[in-house]
Amino acid sequence: MRDREELVRRWQAGWSVSRGWTKVDDDNDGILTVRAGEDNRAMEYVVLDADDKPERVERAAELALNTGGGRGAGWITLATDDREARVEQLEDLGLEVQREQDWLMTIQLSEQPALTLNDRYALHTELESDLIVTRATLHGGVVSSGRMAVVGEDAVADRIETDPAHRRHGLGSAVMASLVETAAAQGAKRGILIASIDGLRLYRSLGWKVVADIVIARSA
Repeated sequence: MRDREELVRRWQAGWSVSRGWTKVDDDNDGILTVRAGEDNRAMEYVVLDADDKPERVERAAELALNTGGGRGAGWITLATDDREARVEQLEDLGLEVQREQDWLMTIQLSEQPALTLNDRYALHTELESDLIVTRATLHGGVVSSGRMAVVGEDAVADRIETDPAHRRHGLGSAVMASLVETAAAQGAKRGILIASIDGLRLYRSLGWKVVADIVIARSA
């Protein structure tokens, strides 16, 4: 559990860099408070080791429900081996659980294969401080994109997206390959991400491994 708790911490650090959320508080008792400051997402509470210490979920729920800003202002994210139990707990505490399933995944960057892009498309990768941004374009228009934040030896992937009209052309794989290559050149060794059901097959095909289920909820 401790290894997974550390992985969640490291994911949060990179995810916050990607989103520009620089104000993070650690209560040193299993809850990371991210001051997102966005409309309908003012605060994010990342709960560590929620399965073994469900009382942390209770404290996070209280914080989320008391977050100012109206419905949905306070959010909770946690990793779990028992999704049903955590969903039931969060709903009993008065939170609205997102029904879309997500997974925490990781890889040693050296294990992800290098890939080339279909000649129809062009690939552009930029390094902006600790954030790598890759875009695949067709006739100048962006059809696939993604970003990866480098924090120490970790590279956290975020917002990997492909236009539905251009799927099944290897664009997501090519974007990921470019991000990983650039992150490795910056000294990163391990990749971390949270995958949706749409991205799970892609990441598995590239060698990423599932570490835990992710449950996300918000104040109702």
